Amino acid sequence: MTSKASTVDLPSASISSKAALAYFESKTLDVLDMTTLLGAHAIGTTDCSNVVDRLYNFNNTGKPDPTMSQHFADQLRKTCPRPANMSGTQAKNPWVYLNPDSGPSYQLGNSYYKRALAHQSVLGVDQQLLYNNDTRELTGEYADEYPWKNGFEGWRRSLALSMNRMGNIDVLTDNSTGEIRRNCRYTN
Repeated sequence: MTSKASTVDLPSASISSKAALAYFESKTLDVLDMTTLLGAHAIGTTDCSNVVDRLYNFNNTGKPDPTMSQHFADQLRKTCPRPANMSGTQAKNPWVYLNPDSGPSYQLGNSYYKRALAHQSVLGVDQQLLYNNDTRELTGEYADEYPWKNGFEGWRRSLALSMNRMGNIDVLTDNSTGEIRRNCRYTN
């Protein structure tokens, strides 16, 4: 009967590819769905707190994520200061675009996948696409790395199918645990 941010079930932004795939499989989704749905990170923003570990203290090493392009890490550091300088306020903890290529235009394109191939993913989970043979191949395909495949158009078709599959997860079909709303914005 209520919707709260605290009840949203999403994996960590720095989850490994193996753990991410296990999470998606627990929701009856597969590697194709995961790779395709992560492509939605082609638009949107994230809080710097989801990025600073990759920039300054990857896996508690005191060093940046070695899988991230040095040039890209330097760019991100201009927006995301060291954690010691950050507080919980919006002014001190800025937001970054998940895909700097699309920025505020929020246009879907294949630059998300091209950036992953260039080691320029903002989130660790996105960069992880390169470290599994299946996700690496799909990333290359969606980035148009293989011109004989469907590329971005193939991703668009896969996204429609994967969104449909995701929309079938834990669908309420009766009133035993809530209500099926006539209007999503209001309880009946």
